[in-house]
Amino acid sequence: MKKLLLISMFVAHIFAAEMLYEDDISPKEAYQMQQNGALLIDVRTPSEFIYAGHALGAINVPYVYFDFEPKDVETRIKASQYELTKKKAADSFKLYLLGTKKNKKFIEDVKKIVAKLKPKAILVICRSGERSEHAANDLAKAGLQEVYNVEDGFIFGWKKEGLPWGGE
Repeated sequence: MKKLLLISMFVAHIFAAEMLYEDDISPKEAYQMQQNGALLIDVRTPSEFIYAGHALGAINVPYVYFDFEPKDVETRIKASQYELTKKKAADSFKLYLLGTKKNKKFIEDVKKIVAKLKPKAILVICRSGERSEHAANDLAKAGLQEVYNVEDGFIFGWKKEGLPWGGE
C-alpha cells in the first residue's frame, strides 16, 4: 500500500500544474458534442482501452504507460502459498516493481489526428477523470483550442450513464 501511495504522489507531483483547458463536462455533454463533430480522445493505456471497453468512436492515444515488472519467483511463490493457506489475497503490489512514464508522442499524435479530422472540439477521457485532466491541460498548453475534460471518465461516468460503448 505504501508503494501505491508513493507512486500516486509521484504521478500527482509530475502532473501538478495550472489547468488551462476549456472546462470539465459531463459524459452526456461529451456524447452530445461527439455527435456534433467533437473528437473523443481516450488517454488510458491500450490494455484499459481493450479490456475495460471504450466509448464508441473514441481514439486511443495513451497519456502514460504503466510498467509492471514481476519480482523474483520466490516472492510470487510465497504469495501464492499465503493465499492458499490463509484463504485471502496477498498484497499484489508487493509482487511487482511498478513504474509510470509519459507518452512522449502524446501531443504529436493528437495534433496529427486533429489535423486530419478537423474536429469542432477535443474531448479527453480516461478511467476516472484524473489523467484526462492532465492530458487536456497539456493539449491546451501545446496550443490546441476547445479542449474539454470528461468528468468521471469512462468507467465512473460514460459507462455508468449508459452511453454507447463496446470493445470489452
